[in-house]
Amino acid sequence: MSRQTKAFRKGVKVSERHGAGDWVQERLSSLILVPLTLWGLWSGWALAGSGYDGALDWFRSPVNAGLLAVTLLVSVWHMNLGLTVIVDDYIHRPASRKLAVGAIGLLCLLLAAAGVFFIVRLALGSAPLPAGFGI
Repeated sequence: MSRQTKAFRKGVKVSERHGAGDWVQERLSSLILVPLTLWGLWSGWALAGSGYDGALDWFRSPVNAGLLAVTLLVSVWHMNLGLTVIVDDYIHRPASRKLAVGAIGLLCLLLAAAGVFFIVRLALGSAPLPAGFGI
């Protein structure tokens, strides 16, 4: 009963005082993604019709590889923030919430690591991995 009086005031849930920081991070990542998305669209338009060799040359440019890596990392960060908010809003059991947030964090970390690995691999001129990763 005492727990309910702390979490609710006049029938309305009281803030847990951590939402404002998440809100600012979501807006910041969105603002960062606007110019990066415009750059990505322009790059895609510029690459259209250049073929495989043109795409490899594009990846070998340090500016393009760096901006692509930043775009990937900010996008994954934004995705992690958004999915965490969804879990916090709709999963109410603390153990289930921790498990879901942990799984989302792990998934985002793996996506970011794999993405940066392949961007660096292409930027350094390494051949793409064979189908099935050589297995």
